[in-house]
Amino acid sequence: MNRNRVAWIAPQSTPGQNGGNELPLLLATKISPPRRGRGILPRPRLELYADQLLERRLAVLEAPPGFGKTTLATIWAERLSALGQTVAWLSLDAEDDSAQRLLYYICAAINKVLPEAGRRCLDLGAELGFFSAEALSSLLIDDLARQPTPLTLFLDDYHCIDDEVLVEALRVFVQRAPEHVHLVLVGRKDVPEPIVEHLYADDRLEIDSTMLRFELEETRDLFRKGGVQPEFGGDVCSIQQASDGWIAALRAYLLTPAQGAGRHLPRSISNLFDDILAQLPEAMARCLCAVGVLDKFSAGLLQELLGEAQADELLLLMRRRQLFLSVLDEHDTWFSLHPLFREHLRAACLRQDEVAARKLMLQAARWFAQRQLWFDAIRLGMDSGDVAQLREWIQDCATTLIEQGDFSTLVVLEKRWQMQASDSPLPLKVTRAWAMGLALEHGPAMRLTCELEAEIEQHTPSEESSAIYWEVQAIKAMLWALDDRYALAAPLARECVESGYCTQWAANVLLNVICGAHMRACEWDQLYALPPTQRRSQGNRGYFLHECYRQSLYGLAEMYQGRIVQGIAALDELQQQAANQSAADMRRPNPVLTALPKGLGAYGHYLRGDYAEAENLLQECLPYIKMGSFIECAAFAYTAQVRLLAQQGRFAQARRLLDDLESLALARDWPRLQARALLERVRLHLLERKPREAQVCSNLLQQLASLEWPDQWVDREYFALLARLWLALDEDCCEPGLLEQASALLERFKASGLWLYYLELGVVGGLLISRDQGAKAALPLLSAELDLLEQSGAISLLTDLPTQDTCALLARLCPSALQQRAANLLGIDATAQSEHCSQALLALTVKERQVVQLVAEGKSNKQIARDLNVTPETIKSHMKSIFAKLKVDNRAQAAVMLQQA
Repeated sequence: MNRNRVAWIAPQSTPGQNGGNELPLLLATKISPPRRGRGILPRPRLELYADQLLERRLAVLEAPPGFGKTTLATIWAERLSALGQTVAWLSLDAEDDSAQRLLYYICAAINKVLPEAGRRCLDLGAELGFFSAEALSSLLIDDLARQPTPLTLFLDDYHCIDDEVLVEALRVFVQRAPEHVHLVLVGRKDVPEPIVEHLYADDRLEIDSTMLRFELEETRDLFRKGGVQPEFGGDVCSIQQASDGWIAALRAYLLTPAQGAGRHLPRSISNLFDDILAQLPEAMARCLCAVGVLDKFSAGLLQELLGEAQADELLLLMRRRQLFLSVLDEHDTWFSLHPLFREHLRAACLRQDEVAARKLMLQAARWFAQRQLWFDAIRLGMDSGDVAQLREWIQDCATTLIEQGDFSTLVVLEKRWQMQASDSPLPLKVTRAWAMGLALEHGPAMRLTCELEAEIEQHTPSEESSAIYWEVQAIKAMLWALDDRYALAAPLARECVESGYCTQWAANVLLNVICGAHMRACEWDQLYALPPTQRRSQGNRGYFLHECYRQSLYGLAEMYQGRIVQGIAALDELQQQAANQSAADMRRPNPVLTALPKGLGAYGHYLRGDYAEAENLLQECLPYIKMGSFIECAAFAYTAQVRLLAQQGRFAQARRLLDDLESLALARDWPRLQARALLERVRLHLLERKPREAQVCSNLLQQLASLEWPDQWVDREYFALLARLWLALDEDCCEPGLLEQASALLERFKASGLWLYYLELGVVGGLLISRDQGAKAALPLLSAELDLLEQSGAISLLTDLPTQDTCALLARLCPSALQQRAANLLGIDATAQSEHCSQALLALTVKERQVVQLVAEGKSNKQIARDLNVTPETIKSHMKSIFAKLKVDNRAQAAVMLQQA
């Protein structure tokens, strides 16, 4: 910001005596817009508001420091000037401490761009102090009324001026200024009410910190512009969450070498926070530090902790001074501070008096517990360190936490506070088993269920012990399902449902297990016939957790059946439900749960070629995929990210991501996920022209395909065959029996309605049939494939063939009758491509065209030399010339160009 400190200097000669435009040098810097810094990221969604300034009497840019207010105002001023509008600018500071001085500077700023306006006020010189602010305003308004030129006046840093001075100087001016005068106020605090009270809502434009925050896509663009390329997406996503889109923090992060979520608060931001605290009264600064221990707060909570008078004063201060305060609900009752500001205040509070800070946390935790806001109570209880109180609360609320989808909280407690003590009651142990299972802690959860079964056997048979026994069996069914052992999970889930002992919670879980079993068996009718999840209004407090898994499975089933758009729509609706629930609960959606629809939705968008949306979703969900997602979600999310990286030529990062995926598969003991990772390795190696490495991965896939495993799914067999077909694209012909195996698997997919796999397998299989058996033999299959691709829009299944040049591959292997349809799907003008190839071939000599023709027939250099009665060295010379003229790298590409022409 422009913070030039200008002392008050009574003009020795009045501006009027020197033509009205000669001002003291330092004053001139106050009435010129600051230069826009280099590296400013364009933000069209905010810059377009400049067009609305000419329609409003008053615009207010109001936000805490570091939100880019002055930068945006400068851009608006430049945009208006470029449109031919008259723009005046004034930067204020603390020395502008009287209404007369403020109006004098306003007149000077206007006089700079409108020489006839403001002159009478400027001519007063040393007599300025004898006139009231209202009189000076009237003189300026009269001058402006005589000037028909539209004017936009920017007043930057109005927060430096006391409210009384600001009201005295601007109230009359804002009320009575002509309609062609527009005022833009830029500052950190609310505009005093007397200035704006007479304005209608449509006379005002207000831009606050909520609108100024960087969105995730803008943050990603900022990092790219700064030369920082995120590894996978988790880095930018975690920084976005930590900074909450605060521009100053994002730029500070750009200047720090550390990567990822483990970054510390940059020193420049810490100094800024210290400056803010230093400007507050000491008592208020101490109270504000105490608020830093709270993730969210209300007026009632502050009154409990600080006393009614201090709480009300502090809340009013935070509102008036824009101290990074966010409103969480539409009723204006719950608030939170910016995450970085809260972190700084918390550290300061612990440094001042750690014992008092821990007591404050426990007091706040008890306040939340009394209102059964268990998530907040448990979090603060953990920070306070009161283990006895924490155990008591856990016994009261463990089931509630699970029902709210907060299973990760219980898992953290399990590890941190050793909640598995032998004296824990049986229901609490059951709840812990649910939590560990949902968090994919399969081994510990299965051991705990075995302990529970042994403990139940020691009890006298009763209705209560039977109910607990069947709930434990439901947990085992869920564990086997999440562990991808549906051959074991599905029968047990049906047995549990038929027992009649299941709670509503367990019944919803079991229905989701059965839903997954139907999907893997391609029993679509039975899947859609399942009863819906019991809704929250019917007493199911865990509705969203169950519905998240159910709708994610439905969305996945739609995509498996080739209905990509319908699958994406179901997943988008689920994300909207999560947003609505989070708005009602005043909490961020559980990222572990929302990773399910986002990961699957990212793959759906990727299939349809919407790569930007896929990348956005992956940035948000990939860090959480491993924490609670089922196997397909992890497989599809990682596949989409790997292929996006390959598209961008970032093969090293793609390989590292596959290392991560394979480590997850081995840790979870998921052979099917390991097979997916190996398939993507085959594709990457082929793209990098490393056929030997691709063959090794394919051999490993064949071993996984023969592994006996109760996953009841075709993936491992399919991936092994697809890898062999991809490798065959670089061979002269397929190995015996390969195309027959592909045809048999295609028939199985067709019969079971597994159209997504049918499409992917059919594309490569059809091209190989065309090459080995002729275009006529491949025509029916490839024609049907193109029909399905057009219906589903899954164009990535065509572009993802493991080749550097998909168009050349299609031109070489796709029957000519279908090439135009394929080109249309890829958005290629086949006619223009053909004309380009024809023009390139015309540049060849007659002899060179003959050589290319023989190359297209598959002949070697020696054979061509023999046919043309020349030496092989001559053919090599011709080939170099051909490559240069056609701008190709090898013989195959030259042959493709001949076919396209």
